[in-house]
Amino acid sequence: MNTTEMLQKQMDNIKKSNNVTLPADDGRAFMQDVVASGSTLAKLNYYPAKSSNGAIDMLGVKKRRLKLHQGINTTPDGTDHAEERTVPFSLVPVYTDAWFENDNVYYTARSRGQNVEDIIASMIQQQFGADLQDLAFNGDKSSADAFIKLDDGFLKLARTNADTIKHDVTGAIKIADLQVVPIQVAPEQLRAGTFVWVMGRGTHTALQAEVIARPTALGDAVLVNGVLTRLHGYDIEVVDHIVEDTVLFTPLENLTVVTGFDVQYSRTGEGPEAMAKQATYHFVLSSVDFVIRTPKALVVIDADITP
Repeated sequence: MNTTEMLQKQMDNIKKSNNVTLPADDGRAFMQDVVASGSTLAKLNYYPAKSSNGAIDMLGVKKRRLKLHQGINTTPDGTDHAEERTVPFSLVPVYTDAWFENDNVYYTARSRGQNVEDIIASMIQQQFGADLQDLAFNGDKSSADAFIKLDDGFLKLARTNADTIKHDVTGAIKIADLQVVPIQVAPEQLRAGTFVWVMGRGTHTALQAEVIARPTALGDAVLVNGVLTRLHGYDIEVVDHIVEDTVLFTPLENLTVVTGFDVQYSRTGEGPEAMAKQATYHFVLSSVDFVIRTPKALVVIDADITP
């Protein structure tokens, strides 16, 4: 069978109606690939849930756990693990769906030398991942927007959690506003992970312009090929689509994406609508939630919050 015949056979197969729930391992792998497709999402802590409700460990801040061993006189009294608390999650069902034109899928598969089903899975995962990253940071259940209100994201969680540190600023965020932020975090929390500045591209551009406009070199900023990469000793993570004029200061592993392992996949290329569109319809259903593992290890910098 030559390449053209093989691709045509694959195209014929995806046009047939199919409705399956992926096996648990395949479902976890699919959602892990979804998370990995997001530029920032892939750097966050990832937790594949085994149930719709559960809990995950907070960032560890254990210290001074060593004890003197005294031979037979050693008392196995254990250690207080009160710091190792857990934080709950509750998954929210979400789905993505799309029409894929037959010609586009066929020629993409042919040009890449890939299986048709692999091409479609990749397209779905990339779209799912982009939307998931958007929701992860901007989600707000109180919003009127149908997409944004799906679940609370990290910005909403940071603003509303009583234990996060709020740093209020006036107007647009400036370099001086961020200078005093690290000292607001408890030393044991600073030791718990590698802190970074998390911000949108517009905010990053404004801070970069401020650095470049300075008449003298700014010792606490690092420019690499004209791009601002570090500020006050900490790396910068630029997030696509995040709300501007808000910055988070926290370890990336403190921000957790939780996904379910139940993944339902349905497709069809049959019926009048598919015939008219000359396309196949694909539907993927799963579940997600977003968790800040240790609120005390996060500072939210914003002009619209009350410290």
